[in-house]
Amino acid sequence: MRKGDERADVVEDHALPLPSYLSYLLYQTEQHRRAVAADLLARHGLTFAKWVAMISLRRFGDLSMTRLAKLAATDRTTLTRSIDSLIADGLVARETSSSDRRIVVVRLTDIGRGLLETIRAEIRPLNRDICANLTAEEQAAMTLYLQKMLTGLIVEPDWKQDVIAFSTPAPPETV
Repeated sequence: MRKGDERADVVEDHALPLPSYLSYLLYQTEQHRRAVAADLLARHGLTFAKWVAMISLRRFGDLSMTRLAKLAATDRTTLTRSIDSLIADGLVARETSSSDRRIVVVRLTDIGRGLLETIRAEIRPLNRDICANLTAEEQAAMTLYLQKMLTGLIVEPDWKQDVIAFSTPAPPETV
């Protein structure tokens, strides 16, 4: 640690190679963020997986289960259980695609949209708090670096841009 640094509690020497330590920090950051968000979401009857599925549907519109699983970075088994539960709660609906009757799509219901609006008002301040120790410039730089890392992880070119950009133009109420 550097003496006189206002961030003297930041560990500069650690037992792992830098890429491993970075991966460890990313994991720890996301796990702690999810825990805080999960508490908030539980007050609304949602798990983190259900919420991610719902915000993906809000962002991208009606989706097949395959596309939703890719965009939400969720395995199909977890997604199927989440969607079945969301359907039972009236938050999403499953229906046949209007363009191809062989495809089943999932869509957000008006009740689901209303719940997301309520949650958005609570989660945005949480996201600001999580980033409070970073300047706007640091947040922008970190965003760029994480996009670069994620670009290297996503092998399917068809999904890469959608995931990185969170794709289609966002409605004004987007998280």
